[in-house]
Amino acid sequence: MITVSLILIALAIEYFYDDIKKYRRNDFVIKSYGLFDQFFNDDKYSKDVKFSLYLLAVLFFAMLLMTFAYYLSSVIYYLLSLLLVLFSIRTNEYNREIEEFKIKLEFNKDSIDNKMLYSLCPNLKQTRAKSNINNLVIKNLFFNSMRNTFSVIFVFILLGAPAALTYKVIDLMLYSDIFKINIQTKNNIKKYVYFIDYIPVRLASYTLSIVSNYDRVIDKINNLKLSNNMYLSNIEYINQTGEAVYDASQKETDQIIQIQNILSRTLIAWLSIIFLLGITGFFI
Repeated sequence: MITVSLILIALAIEYFYDDIKKYRRNDFVIKSYGLFDQFFNDDKYSKDVKFSLYLLAVLFFAMLLMTFAYYLSSVIYYLLSLLLVLFSIRTNEYNREIEEFKIKLEFNKDSIDNKMLYSLCPNLKQTRAKSNINNLVIKNLFFNSMRNTFSVIFVFILLGAPAALTYKVIDLMLYSDIFKINIQTKNNIKKYVYFIDYIPVRLASYTLSIVSNYDRVIDKINNLKLSNNMYLSNIEYINQTGEAVYDASQKETDQIIQIQNILSRTLIAWLSIIFLLGITGFFI
């Protein structure tokens, strides 16, 4: 039940404590990478190798720290796990950004700029679309909810808090401006993310069918049109599946409300299953 309680407490703290965002100092990641980078000669090690080694180092030292905490005290171990999960999972922080976007769509559309749009859906930064950007953002709310919630929960359950932290570091590498990474290196990192996200994307997609219209979602899943790019195929999988659960003909704010409701029910379904597995002894 420790695993279950950590997820529930982290979600509750984030929900009731809005100021938690300012304590999530993403800059500590770039500072730690700067220290790590000093040990490697640029002539001998490529950027790809250094970033890969850094991710392994994050995972290794987080696991080492958790092991040390476990032997010191179960309370320290629990609190440290909670801190790592709180840093990694950003469900309600992302929901607040969606709410801000929805309010501006309703009352002050002119105040919406690219910074807000790309904060909501940073995977769209490279898009060449010049029109209907708002609709594109709405469609991509599904994938970006995966980044901030479902994939984090999945890796945490599978490998613990160090894995959740490592996933968030990878996410920061790909989408945060604090890392200056060339396109080739980002594409290489995305190959790793494809395998990490593969299962949670599909689990979330099938959960959408359970909490909404089963026949419509399953029909959509059976007729997906995915690109040959592995990383993009995950994004397209969840976004195209998501298209089956809301009415795109309604006004934009109503579409967002529908998506928020579906995602909330999907999260509740995940938490319910996790809780049932917890009380049966599947988790610690």
